[in-house]
Amino acid sequence: MKSHRLRSGLITGVLLLAAGAFWLFLAPPKIGGRSSYVVTSGISMEPSFHSGDLAIVRPADHYRVGEIVAYHSSLLHVVVLHRIIAIHDGRYVFKGDNNHFIDPTHPTRSELVGALWIHLPHGAVALHALHSPITAAALCGFVALLLVGSG
Repeated sequence: MKSHRLRSGLITGVLLLAAGAFWLFLAPPKIGGRSSYVVTSGISMEPSFHSGDLAIVRPADHYRVGEIVAYHSSLLHVVVLHRIIAIHDGRYVFKGDNNHFIDPTHPTRSELVGALWIHLPHGAVALHALHSPITAAALCGFVALLLVGSG
């Protein structure tokens, strides 16, 4: 009986620790986290990024030339993931690795979403699956079973 309680407590602790780590590292800003998710499209960042790749970006204290950063494009009205090639008077100059031209807009720091933290090739497939009501319900059911089973 005592070992069962100990094991149950350990499982609960591990699950809570995993949930805390998930929250700390992967929660989006809309729910209080720091990680934003960018699904890439087009060929501007090939060969490193392809359409359907997932980039997880996080805000940084400083952005430097050479970093891959996501920003809100006022021209395209989407989030763009390109490389910083210069910084002039507080404005960032971007260029896609596969482009022969620089981006026409030069965002300020307030328009930057974050620097590349994790790149997941074809990661958009998993992200889209999580948005499915059936997948979300199954995942919630699985977590509930783990919590009930460990109690």
